[in-house]
Amino acid sequence: RRGVPSRNPSGAAPVPAPLRELMRASRLAAAVAFGVAVVGHVRAQDVDDPDIEEETLTVEQLHALHKMFDLDGDGRVSLKEVMQFSHGVNKAIASRDIGAILEEIDTSKDGRLTLEEHLTDIHNQADGGDEEEMKELEVRKKVEAAKFKAADVNGDGVLDSEELPALFYPELHDGVLDVTVKETMRQKDRDGDGKLMAKEFWEADDEVDDGELTPEEKDDFAKLDHDHDGFLNLAELRAWESGRFHTEEAMRKMIELADKDSDMHITASELAAAREELSISEAQYHLIEWAEHHELERPRLVGLMGSVPVRLRFGLARERRSRQTARHAETVDASLASG
Repeated sequence: RRGVPSRNPSGAAPVPAPLRELMRASRLAAAVAFGVAVVGHVRAQDVDDPDIEEETLTVEQLHALHKMFDLDGDGRVSLKEVMQFSHGVNKAIASRDIGAILEEIDTSKDGRLTLEEHLTDIHNQADGGDEEEMKELEVRKKVEAAKFKAADVNGDGVLDSEELPALFYPELHDGVLDVTVKETMRQKDRDGDGKLMAKEFWEADDEVDDGELTPEEKDDFAKLDHDHDGFLNLAELRAWESGRFHTEEAMRKMIELADKDSDMHITASELAAAREELSISEAQYHLIEWAEHHELERPRLVGLMGSVPVRLRFGLARERRSRQTARHAETVDASLASG
């Protein structure tokens, strides 16, 4: 899917049980297990509701978040401070969520995860498929085994509560993220030269609109291409796969919307004054998640989004469908309706 963080085998987020049942019902279970169709379906059902889109965080919530962002306590928040806050809260959210994940897949109920338990869960998610899908599943298992090994810091063959978050949230662990980024490169690199041109990165199809990229896709690629050589290397791809690029772009836009005196910082009053504009920006998804985590008063959207993994929420915020992707989504919807 173009325009969202890769939902490849190495970077797939843990899929909650309700979504798994939806996947199986769609008869596209193996493809969806790799994250191909979930984002479009969740968005169509939950996020396109006009009442939801109009939800805004309260002034009190925004003031409370601003206080958390303001790490040096000077009353003015920079992009650097917001990103530092984001990193810390993402670790906390992962640690919080991992208990529910472990409860579901820890079949021995010893509070730890073995590689066998992890791979069995992945196999069960696939729930059958054709020969090609089964080959993809075996590749995914090998990648997941490599991620497991990287996350197993003490090398005892099992992941405890401290090690486990990295397996499902690779952005929290350099070694696991390395595996994720290399697998994404392998999947997207059509010519095998170890780097990605824009069309490879966006998986553009020359048979659809001659593979033409949108201005936004070209712009995002250019931002990722730090050395301006027209390709993405592993280091540049890392920013995308970790989710940092998406968060930073959303927070940069938040500051741009709120920073009325153009000093590259925002005060609590500036943030609150921009609440209506923020409600229709990509920053809103992050702000709502952070408000939920810190148990601030919850807007209605949180109730719908709370069960969706962080990496899929990035997708909901970043999704930009090409005609090819739209046709695929129509196929999924039709299958769901008939299933």
